[in-house]
Amino acid sequence: MSSCDSSGYDAIHSLVEEFADIARHFHTYEDFHGSLARITATARDAIGGCQSASISLLTKDGPVTHGATDELADRGDQIQYEEGEGPCLDAAMEERWVYTADLDLEPRWPRSAARLTRDVGARSMFSCRLALDASADRTLGGLNLYATTPNAFTTKDQMLAILLSSLGAVVIDAARQQEHLRAAIASRQVIGEAIGILRAQSSLNSQQAFQMLSRASQRTNIKLRELAQQIADGSRTGREPV
Repeated sequence: MSSCDSSGYDAIHSLVEEFADIARHFHTYEDFHGSLARITATARDAIGGCQSASISLLTKDGPVTHGATDELADRGDQIQYEEGEGPCLDAAMEERWVYTADLDLEPRWPRSAARLTRDVGARSMFSCRLALDASADRTLGGLNLYATTPNAFTTKDQMLAILLSSLGAVVIDAARQQEHLRAAIASRQVIGEAIGILRAQSSLNSQQAFQMLSRASQRTNIKLRELAQQIADGSRTGREPV
């Protein structure tokens, strides 16, 4: 194996090892946002041309930035959202990956490219899609890499970024599922607490207490979990439940 081949292998092996560590310790992460911050920090540290990184997640209200490693990535994403064009949007919604070697000479996104160079000093960008498969509805968003020098991302850097985005999509999906599971467990616990309080204050059984809580939620247009939390909080402080 040549020294060049060996160097490329070492770089890929290093990235795989980093994500193997993420997979082993994923369940110990504090929250969903911590998982995304780990991915962008890995991009910044493991990909040679990358100075700053972020993740754009698609939501019903539009793309939202997570895990930005600094102001360059955070503001760079916002500029593209405001202008409705740019590498991060194309990669998340249209292309598997998008590379621009020099934003100062880039004709594809004239408005955002001009602002990226002028406002935050970005010159190179590489963005790649975060997706679990090729289906459009399985697209999570995009991983965005920034540099303040032109021609910053070599072919090897781009290959590493694509590998990182593929592994990152799995981590993000798992993190999201765990967040939803924790929220569901928390909701179940607080609703159960509220039902117990209602039972203690009346002759209702559990089903009747739950029905009362549900009707109150519909009547007041307050989510069931929020209403249950108000009842639980009121009981702890001695206030009358809502």
